[in-house]
Amino acid sequence: MKESISKELTDMLIKMIDEKSISNPSSLFSLAISGGGSPLRLFKLWSQEYRDSIPWHKISLFWTDERAVPHDDIESNYGSAKKHLLDRVPVPSKQIHRIVGESSPDDESLRYSALLKSMLPHKDGFPVFDLIILGIGADGHTASIFPGQESLYSDNRAYAPSLNPYSGQKRVTMTGKTILNSNKSVFYLTGEEKRETVEMVIKNSGESRYPASFFLEHLTISSIFWDRL
Repeated sequence: MKESISKELTDMLIKMIDEKSISNPSSLFSLAISGGGSPLRLFKLWSQEYRDSIPWHKISLFWTDERAVPHDDIESNYGSAKKHLLDRVPVPSKQIHRIVGESSPDDESLRYSALLKSMLPHKDGFPVFDLIILGIGADGHTASIFPGQESLYSDNRAYAPSLNPYSGQKRVTMTGKTILNSNKSVFYLTGEEKRETVEMVIKNSGESRYPASFFLEHLTISSIFWDRL
């Protein structure tokens, strides 16, 4: 089935939300999502087949990273999620917390870090997300932490400015300590063309030069969900 892995991830998400609702009924489920092309399949599934199955009113939505572009720019992670998901599902607007790409990355990193401090539980000084869904680039980057940016693994900010080393584009990214602090993090990829990426990340698990490989090894609970078709 084309969407079997996507469905597996979605069913896991629903189960996690239900479990939190039972253990802590007054608390929202904190979900951080990534950008790029891979989440589009999830967004389609969530906004169609699972639209009435996912308890949207129980979700507090965040982003792992964002490009320094306006929200209506074609490269905006928030803009993509809004077009393909948020305009089609009933997530309360007050529970959608975008990274403001129009602001300077330095200022926005500080604002977003402070927002998380005020909204989420903390451990060792860093916010604790219930679930983070990360992507993986062909070079092994995840969120907007690229090879050669290992200092972001141990950055003492929850979010920090980043730079795409290939295009020079400024970004805001979740830092390593925030990623490692999550209750659960997963990597989600789509397409057969990601085979080499998946094989490279697994083969080099723990290697600090590949961010996704580094986090795959060091996360307490992590998984790779790969929709090949």
